[in-house]
Amino acid sequence: MAKNRMHRKTYQFQGKAYKAIQDEVWSLLGRCEHRAEILAAIAHEQRASGRHELAEAYKKQSIESKKRAESVRKLLMGQT
Repeated sequence: MAKNRMHRKTYQFQGKAYKAIQDEVWSLLGRCEHRAEILAAIAHEQRASGRHELAEAYKKQSIESKKRAESVRKLLMGQT
């Protein structure tokens, strides 16, 4: 089935379950942001060492992690 045709089941969570899920999503946001920072630093080090292709690969991964973090942030802020 095509990705855009998939049906998503929605769930309603309340109380402790909602709080636990929200806490996990906030944690996910932090991990995505941290990963992006680490990958950007590695990219910088690789570029400084003359490994430009490797640096570009790390830079792309960093950008993807930043995009993922922004998506999670929007979800948490109710901007989906």
